[in-house]
Amino acid sequence: MRTLIQDLRYAVRQLWKSPGFTLAAIITLTVGIGANAAIFSNMDAVVLHPLAVPQLDRVVTIAEKSSGETAGYLEVALANYEDWKRQSRSFEDLAVLTSSDMSLTGAGDASHVRAASNSANFFEILRVQPLLGRVFQPNENQPGTNSVAVLNYGFWQMKFAGDPAVVGRKIELDQRIYTIIGVLPKTVQYPAEVDVFLPLAPTPQQLANRIDHNYLVIGRLRNGVTVAQAQDEMGRIASGLAKAYPATNLERSAKVEPLLDGINGPYTPLYYRLVLGATLFVLLVVCANVANLQFARGIARRPEIAMRTAVGASRYRILRQLLTENILLGLLGAIGGLGFAWLFLHVMDAFMPPRVARFIAGWSNVSLNGRALAFSFLLAIGAGIVAGLLPALEALRVNVVEQLKSASRASIGSAPTRRLRNVFAVSQIALAVALVIGGTLISKGMNHLLHLADVYQPDKILTFSVTLPANRYDTPQKQAAWYRDSLQALRALPGVSRAEVTNALPYSDSEWVQDCDIENRPTVPGKFQTAARLPISDGYFAAFGIPILSGRGFSRSDSLGTQPVAVVSRRFVARYFPNENPLGHRIRIGAHDTQTPWLTIVGVAEEANYSLWEETVQPAIYMSAAQIPASGATYAIATIGDPLALAAPARKALAALDPTLPLDTVETYHELLHDSLIGLMYAATMLVIDAIIALLLAAIGIFGVMANLVGERTREIGLRLAMGARREDVLGMILSRASWLTGTGLFVGLLMAFGLARLVANLLRGVRPDDPVVFVGIACVIALIAMAASWIPARRASRIDPMAALRNE
Repeated sequence: MRTLIQDLRYAVRQLWKSPGFTLAAIITLTVGIGANAAIFSNMDAVVLHPLAVPQLDRVVTIAEKSSGETAGYLEVALANYEDWKRQSRSFEDLAVLTSSDMSLTGAGDASHVRAASNSANFFEILRVQPLLGRVFQPNENQPGTNSVAVLNYGFWQMKFAGDPAVVGRKIELDQRIYTIIGVLPKTVQYPAEVDVFLPLAPTPQQLANRIDHNYLVIGRLRNGVTVAQAQDEMGRIASGLAKAYPATNLERSAKVEPLLDGINGPYTPLYYRLVLGATLFVLLVVCANVANLQFARGIARRPEIAMRTAVGASRYRILRQLLTENILLGLLGAIGGLGFAWLFLHVMDAFMPPRVARFIAGWSNVSLNGRALAFSFLLAIGAGIVAGLLPALEALRVNVVEQLKSASRASIGSAPTRRLRNVFAVSQIALAVALVIGGTLISKGMNHLLHLADVYQPDKILTFSVTLPANRYDTPQKQAAWYRDSLQALRALPGVSRAEVTNALPYSDSEWVQDCDIENRPTVPGKFQTAARLPISDGYFAAFGIPILSGRGFSRSDSLGTQPVAVVSRRFVARYFPNENPLGHRIRIGAHDTQTPWLTIVGVAEEANYSLWEETVQPAIYMSAAQIPASGATYAIATIGDPLALAAPARKALAALDPTLPLDTVETYHELLHDSLIGLMYAATMLVIDAIIALLLAAIGIFGVMANLVGERTREIGLRLAMGARREDVLGMILSRASWLTGTGLFVGLLMAFGLARLVANLLRGVRPDDPVVFVGIACVIALIAMAASWIPARRASRIDPMAALRNE
């Protein structure tokens, strides 16, 4: 410990004696470590630890999976859940939850809330303790005793301003009174979109229902049980239920998945790893930059090292001292980096729309916690060692006798030193090339996605959603009347050119894909017929410019009392009616036991893509919202002027019909698409920032190498000039050296960029992995920047005074 303290004191003195080098190194390390700490903190909260749940890896979701539907989570029938709960032995317990949209009234304007009805043991499985009050008791999961509510932390802050006296207050949801009994903590917001939790109080008929698949099931594994073992057991149970209840459970299996996988989804971890990897690349560029500074400083310190060696210091002792200085530099950079990370995180949070943040589990928990501090500490030590080890070893390559000669007043770097500095310069350029091309491609892909819907003029369309409460709009007649009257009221507003309803707008990524049947055409085993289900109003095709290729579209004469009709897309015809006229055929969408009526095909529409991420267009079945009304819909109002200016008149017009119905997510169509891409925008922004930092550091690195080269070769250049060399020859000599380094870096960087480009192209539509404009353009720009950075030392070399350079000879 005494030796360590001595090394630290000496390191402080040495760094203090070189303020320029110390400040440059600390600032560079601050940016590199700070960016990594910020990205890691965000990833830790959103991906790694979105919920403060003990042993989160033991919590799983159990879903149903049908061989006739696409892979992923499928909600569970309540009777199947009851059987799972009785028969399974792999879980400590199973809990069930179902979500619904409700209207909060009696507290100012009606507002939309997302409510979850869950069993009391849902909170026990998550091991969550309420911030205020209590959670549900088992007896509150009975009909008649379930008029209590637990608030999510975000909803409590937003609607009740964090009032600690909220417990005991009454709220009105869908015109029913509930008593608030508790508030959940900020660190456990699951499901993230839920505002309020209500006790699930199923009736005996619901407990026996195997048709309606509306429930999410979670469980906690017993100690020693793996996910694979639980999957095997649930597969056997599902097979038994399929045999016992073939009418409802045939070809249905169970899917066990860690809760964390369901929260993250397939893309979020990948984007975070991509950004964190890019930011670690930036840290490598930082280390290379600091290493080049250390090489230059090491040459100047050779007389000092020779003197210490002459008086008996061992190579190990000197190496340890030099590494101590570098690790101290890294720690100082980490301290600055934590401040940089704090500012970085606050800027990220400020630009995240609250309407989007509420759907991201863990976003409100982003902070510089203990894990982030430990990560920063490890980065500091690693950066100090990576940036200082090779310069330290090279500094020890000293000829003591030569350095102590009185004539040896200056030192120049050895050939290995110059080679290492060249390697670091090349690596900086290569990493910068890869990052700049990767950032450009992902930004180009994001911009392509953001403008996919430009043909529909999204900045001129106002959108919002309305959910009709089941207790008041309990018949198709009432639902159809609401849509008829609401559209009539909206179309009458000044400034409105069209007003339509649908369940999914083009590129909104909210289409509902279901199985479908064609009358008198049995499905072939193993071949499944699916299509997007799209209930729309009669003017939808005209509003979005979707041509009718044959037959007709919907009209106002299509109502509840007339024959249900459908319009199918061109892809639907190509897949299910090849070389056949589909008009007049009858189809039905939904499971085989669905109550949806048979629909007669009356028209074929041109394609419209409702997926933001997939270029492959799903076959679509359009049905009339007047004939088959839904419990909720999205309104699209095309306007002549500013669409947001119509938000208030639209609220007023619909409140005149039903003042208890809230309008949810009132925004322009453009803002809706922007919200869908906010995660990608953050990833693209981070990559662009990383690329800019790497490019700047690469320019500084090539400048430093050329400046050191000129400094070391000053006498040689002076001798060349004295012997008749032209200044243009000297300028060309230095620039040719810079060109060689730049060209090598570009070549290596382009190879790395091709691999990164393939990854980006697989993630995003509209991205070419061999985009010539991006590759050639970026290569030229980086080459110009590198040569510009080399021009200053090259110009200085050409202006050297031979007499001054040779004065000591």
